[in-house]
Amino acid sequence: MTTQATTRRGIRATLERWGDTARAVLRGPGPERDDALMLVKSAAAAVLAWQLAVVVVDSSTSFYAPLAALLVVDRTIVRSLWQSVERLVAVVVGMSVAWGVGNLVGVTWWSMVLVLLLALVIGRWDRLGAHGIQVPTMVLLSLLSLQWDSVSFTAVTILDTMLGGVVGVVVNAVVLAPMHLTGPRRAVLELTERLRGLLDDMAEGLRAGWDADVARGWHDRATSVGVDVPAVLEAVETGRESTRLNLRHRLRPARIDWDGYVGAVHAVQRSQWPVAGIARTLADAAAESQWQASPSPEWLGCYAEVLEHLGAAAARFGVHRGESDREVQGHLDAAVAALQQLADEVRSTPLDDPRAWPAYGSLVVEAHRLVEEIRAGHAGASVPTDTGALRAPLAEGIAGMAGARAQEALRRRDGADRASGPEA
Repeated sequence: MTTQATTRRGIRATLERWGDTARAVLRGPGPERDDALMLVKSAAAAVLAWQLAVVVVDSSTSFYAPLAALLVVDRTIVRSLWQSVERLVAVVVGMSVAWGVGNLVGVTWWSMVLVLLLALVIGRWDRLGAHGIQVPTMVLLSLLSLQWDSVSFTAVTILDTMLGGVVGVVVNAVVLAPMHLTGPRRAVLELTERLRGLLDDMAEGLRAGWDADVARGWHDRATSVGVDVPAVLEAVETGRESTRLNLRHRLRPARIDWDGYVGAVHAVQRSQWPVAGIARTLADAAAESQWQASPSPEWLGCYAEVLEHLGAAAARFGVHRGESDREVQGHLDAAVAALQQLADEVRSTPLDDPRAWPAYGSLVVEAHRLVEEIRAGHAGASVPTDTGALRAPLAEGIAGMAGARAQEALRRRDGADRASGPEA
């Protein structure tokens, strides 16, 4: 009964996840809808490539066309195009190796060992990417089918692969070409919100009561921000790449500062280091080690105001609209002034416990570092907000394309005029 109950719970949980995914697909744009659309386009491209290979090419190896189409439909048009090139190169290399070995030494057990070793080494070439496995696959197919010396077999196989790759790229580019805009915006915003939320929680905790376990939790949260940075940068790069060679982007350009997103992520990554340092200092101080004691509650209460100012600055970080820039600078200046006052207090007032001086110094230094990271990163950072359209209106995009073509025509005409020289 226990095993059956566990199995039923697992099935129920799986069905619930599928239901949540289906609802997310129907709800609106997002990663779930992007994935669903890519699956549908992959299936459509594979069937279309198969029919073209059968009807138009009359291929005896028609399965290569749908396989190529299935594998090259990717999250961006650029990746689809590159996947198609990689697969074609891998197939050509594999067929060439099989043809060369077959003509030179024939097909024997020992020649199969040598050629497969060579094919496996070539297949590990990083330029071939995930399609490197096609090299030994094509060698085996050609040699075992005893068609390594058939020019027609080689030509049709390569033609099928090219056909499937072209169909996959065209379908991906024409049928709702992928535009990954929401995911990167959400990832950048969530990353900055996590930093701001952590600073606010630390400020509240220093006033309401905290201990070593709470401080260690702050430290874990700070370090987890840095761990997630590569995934956020990958999402931003995918979004930027999805606009390249994209007709939808040409018609309605995305209003996104991709470089600003990257700058914001790097600034958050640098900022989490001093935040983690503050949390680690508090954890060590709360542990009452022999070499370090905790600062006074009154001093930490004033230090909480510093963290509040830094949290308020992080809340407007990377937003360059209205009073945002002045708000960020104002909170940073207030934090610096409060830190200066706290440092003066430590220098001029005898400490209740001399062992606490390392904690006082570390907290002041790390907070100053955090101020400088936010100040330095704000100008070049861009953090998404909920206001404004993600993409330009269609008419504006068409007008922009027409204007770009007109400017290009003027440049060409000016170049022709300069080349012809002054009239006699």
